[in-house]
Amino acid sequence: MPTGTGAGGFAVVGLGQACLDLLGRVPRYPSVDEKIEIEELTFQGGGPVATALVALARWALPVVFCGRIGDDEQGRRIHQGLLDEGVDCRGLRFEAGTTSQFAFIAVERDTARRTIFWNRGSARPLSAKEVCGDCAALIAAARVLHLDGLHLEAALAAAEIARNAGVTTVLDGGTLRPGVERLLPLIDHAVVSERFAEALAPENPEAALRQLLAFGCAAATVTHGDAGCLTLEQGDTLFHTPAFAVDAVDTTGCGDVFHGGYIYGLLQDWPLRRTVRFAAAAAALKTRALGGRAAIPSLPELDAFWTMEGG
Repeated sequence: MPTGTGAGGFAVVGLGQACLDLLGRVPRYPSVDEKIEIEELTFQGGGPVATALVALARWALPVVFCGRIGDDEQGRRIHQGLLDEGVDCRGLRFEAGTTSQFAFIAVERDTARRTIFWNRGSARPLSAKEVCGDCAALIAAARVLHLDGLHLEAALAAAEIARNAGVTTVLDGGTLRPGVERLLPLIDHAVVSERFAEALAPENPEAALRQLLAFGCAAATVTHGDAGCLTLEQGDTLFHTPAFAVDAVDTTGCGDVFHGGYIYGLLQDWPLRRTVRFAAAAAALKTRALGGRAAIPSLPELDAFWTMEGG
């Protein structure tokens, strides 16, 4: 049984986005007005925080999700998918008469490249007041708070609660959205995409990392897909982690699972180099099947892969 459960029973509280993905694999992406047959079709839950929590739940860690979805069919599928994976949903709210976020993702068979069509849905983000009322005790009793910054006011309130309680905060930074700079001083570990880093410091990921540490992060990582990732921690320790070589079927959810692996390493109190390499291994194995959750590896699979690759 992994270590890392908070005093309140949850190792990780995740607050952010949950959505439903419909994924289809095609031989190639068609031209305008062209028809092409879908070879494989699957519904899977998605969302940066939600999928990271699913990975952690599969690795036997107790986790709870806080967010809001609509009371539509998509919302019911999102909710049931999280429950089926062992994610506690006591912090998940349904909003009557609204829709949930939904995406259709076309994945090319030979390249694993994706084209994403999505709709935000009409359910409102969580408010700061709701977080302080409903989720505060959960956050304060956990070891890690995981955020995607998409419900910004709620994320700020949650991060303040975590900071005051000594709870480690992790940010999944996919896009540098307006207002995120208000959140960064409350983040301990920022793991951001190449797109996020490029917005901070064009063509200079190391400079982006230094900016993130200047906000107060203990460590920051920029992920670059098959080029691996670059990490900087306080004390000026900079290192590159290569990506694992795999025959990728679909990269949907790789970043989400990377975050799950990163948080898992933090909860084991591993050195940061080992934590990042474990996260990279988890993300690599996720690419074996269509969708963000279908191929999340088990711990025995990760252990075998890790050993084979010299982890």
